[in-house]
Amino acid sequence: MTLREIPLQHVRPAAHAGNLDALLDQRRSTRDFSPQSLKLSHVADLAWAAQGSTTAGTRTCPSAHARYPLTLTVVAGNVADLPTGTYAYDGERHVLAPVASGDHRDAVARTTLADHDWLSRAPALLMLSGDLASANASFAEQPPHGRRGERYVWLEAGHASQNVYLRAAEAGLGAVLVAGFDDDRLIALNPTIVPSGQHPLALLGIGHRADRVPA
Repeated sequence: MTLREIPLQHVRPAAHAGNLDALLDQRRSTRDFSPQSLKLSHVADLAWAAQGSTTAGTRTCPSAHARYPLTLTVVAGNVADLPTGTYAYDGERHVLAPVASGDHRDAVARTTLADHDWLSRAPALLMLSGDLASANASFAEQPPHGRRGERYVWLEAGHASQNVYLRAAEAGLGAVLVAGFDDDRLIALNPTIVPSGQHPLALLGIGHRADRVPA
């Protein structure tokens, strides 16, 4: 049988917020943030979307063999009711554990290859990191031997990032993924931002979009 091109019905995103069609349609990368502070509830929602706990033993994004090798770090600079500082997100307890006090957004943004000027103005940055060595050891029997595990970690970081984008769209916020940064410089920051033994995977700037007046 000869196959032929099949036209598909056009997707018409539903108007009401929260509908997946609408969220996918609204999802955009935002590089122009307003100076308005984020709410702590915004950070909580986005952190949960990235690495939160759902039913017993599972999280909001899929993980190979349910190993969950990612760590989410919040670099907060302009978040109401959250002291300026860096925090590790504990998805099981849904808490932010302090890592370092002070505003480290500029230092983190300066490790990027071309995004410093606007990324440092995002009210908060979310950093995803992962234990690549442990992941490779866990999947050492799978080809390519010694490297398969880290592929799963990168895929998981992509799932978590998309969750952040969709939750941000639902809240009327802007989000942007930055993957172009100097890994060694980011790891070497003092005080330390990247968890010990982990590799930085992605930075996400979050905030109110400059082109949208919050309700």
